[in-house]
Amino acid sequence: MAASAFLFVYGTLRGDLAHPMGAVLAKHAARICSARFRGQLFDLGNYPGAVPSHDTADRVVGELYRIEPGREAALFAELDRYEGCDPGAPSEGEYIRVRAQVEPEGGDPLEAWLYQYNRPTRSLSRIISGDYCAHLRATREEG
Repeated sequence: MAASAFLFVYGTLRGDLAHPMGAVLAKHAARICSARFRGQLFDLGNYPGAVPSHDTADRVVGELYRIEPGREAALFAELDRYEGCDPGAPSEGEYIRVRAQVEPEGGDPLEAWLYQYNRPTRSLSRIISGDYCAHLRATREEG
């Protein structure tokens, strides 16, 4: 039996945002729980980008999904297009799909796929909370 494949999402694919691509995700995977990734989150305008961090205090908040058996190829074909990820030319895409350790809420760390931002972050605004949904709520309240 093949090991389960997991996907960690931290931006527009999170359930709270009800993005149309969330329906694509739901067709191929089941939400398990909230989770965290050791990284930094940046505001890219209409969506965020996460990069890994060596600082144990840096966390990106998101959701963990279990990809349905046999659905991984179909799911990633659609998500790679959406995320601007080209597995055939990784350095070209805005994001790169990588496997990374994530921490499920109330569970042991495990390895999951995630879309990592693939551009320089020096001039970007960091989302210190690491939580894109909370950042959107705070931005709306300010405006």
